[in-house]
Amino acid sequence: MNCPVTKFIDSKMQKFDPIWRAENGLGGQRSRYYDKTGVAKYREWRGVHDTLVDYGAWLKNLSAMVKMVASAPIPCLKGFWEYRWMGSYLGTFMFIDRLFEGYRGLELKIAHMHMYAIVQSLTKRIAYILSHDRRLGASEEKSSKLVPIDEVLPELFMTGFPDLYPVPLQTLPEFIICDIDQHIEPYYIDVAESFGLPADVCSRCAAETGVALDDAFPIVGKAVVTTNMPCNASEATSMFQRRRIGLPDYQATLAMIHNEPAALPFSRKVMEETIAFIEEHYDTKFNWKTFFKGAKRMNEQNQIELEKWDYFKTPYSPLVGIAETLYKLYEWQSVNGADPYYNKVDRKVIKIMRKAYKDKYEPFGGKTRHRAFLWGPSAVYYTDFPTWTQNCWGINIVLNMDSTMGHNMVNTEDPDIAMDDLTRLTEKACMRHMAVGGWDNVNSVWEWATNFNCDMVLMNDNIACKGMLGVHAMMEEQARDLGFHFIFIEHDLEDSRTVSRQDMRNCINQYMSVVLNEKPLDPTIVEFDDSAAY
Repeated sequence: MNCPVTKFIDSKMQKFDPIWRAENGLGGQRSRYYDKTGVAKYREWRGVHDTLVDYGAWLKNLSAMVKMVASAPIPCLKGFWEYRWMGSYLGTFMFIDRLFEGYRGLELKIAHMHMYAIVQSLTKRIAYILSHDRRLGASEEKSSKLVPIDEVLPELFMTGFPDLYPVPLQTLPEFIICDIDQHIEPYYIDVAESFGLPADVCSRCAAETGVALDDAFPIVGKAVVTTNMPCNASEATSMFQRRRIGLPDYQATLAMIHNEPAALPFSRKVMEETIAFIEEHYDTKFNWKTFFKGAKRMNEQNQIELEKWDYFKTPYSPLVGIAETLYKLYEWQSVNGADPYYNKVDRKVIKIMRKAYKDKYEPFGGKTRHRAFLWGPSAVYYTDFPTWTQNCWGINIVLNMDSTMGHNMVNTEDPDIAMDDLTRLTEKACMRHMAVGGWDNVNSVWEWATNFNCDMVLMNDNIACKGMLGVHAMMEEQARDLGFHFIFIEHDLEDSRTVSRQDMRNCINQYMSVVLNEKPLDPTIVEFDDSAAY
């Protein structure tokens, strides 16, 4: 902004900017927080313009929350009373503030566009599901049009059932809420273990099992579609869930190693049987016309995503870090061609990115030191981690593994070809494609990092993942041969008691200070106690 008044205010208020304070040895981002918490004493000052952008976005998110409660006040009230996880959504505003610390200019604008898209979608979904939840008093007839499906089964196929409403079963009580509140899932993990589940299994699967055993899933619909994705532990979780929920179910067990020639016919048969299962239990027919409409929206999203990748390869992309990761994960997994609002957001964002490239706009004031490819789900569990890496060490996470999910186009004219395309897209779902889809997919990290001009790979080391533990030494050896800075980040997904957030940050701290001998951009966030934070 060139307004003289704004310039004058910015010059006087600069001393409250945490980035300026860090550069001048007077504090930094962590100085704003109460000890051990994620609660800030005051909002981040970003200059007049960006502070107003940030506060305006806060008001928009607040309005979405208010609309949610206003649209279904009694079910929402009952939801808070019935479900422990509902209370954790009250931390949403602190969660968003933490996500975009240090963001300025275009990267802040895009980040809030993306986050509002998620917030308005999620709040509508929460209100709708709770108002149809039989646990909360909804009638069977009212609930009968909802179809619970496993959250890692992409929803595109459900656009062929325009009269039905898909409910990603684990998204509300587990998948999304673990981002907002890192203290909620250990409770459900303990519930699962108290029933005899071994303590060394994947904590995501343990948490989902605990939600089922604690009767914390909303009960909706006539039948449920489960899956074997992303791994064998998840397949066991599906068994626990269907026994507890008690609805008829079909398990969509798509081929794990889906690059094999024989995989497509097998997985296609599974998709056809999934559709037939819904037709039978909901007394309806798959509508190719409405499916093709959904596929066209999905195709446009994928086309724009591929164009975004061209800008990600340059230093001039204002879409960065968690703003890219979280949005793409939600758009691809939970929206998947069903909501035209996301197409509108994508069109606006790509327009901004085109202009930013033309203007040679550098995010974070050009202070980025490294370009990193993040491999694994840590950015989902510990969502402000990509923001912390940039603010503390100048590591810009260009792309995350989950953003490399199925981006093939789906035919919108021929049902036979479209079914093959839909199957391919579904096979390459969240986490499953790169985590357990075969060694070739895991090993492609080097190709991804090279194509996006990254000098660093952050490989998340889930200590309870039996599938990935065996590749540790091989990845280290390849990184040395190929010349990448390579950092394994230990974590235990939903269970922050096993590996603390500071332990995760120390994996980066030690490499940056000991191996690369670099100094932090903000010393206040190198080491701090946030054990009581959401």
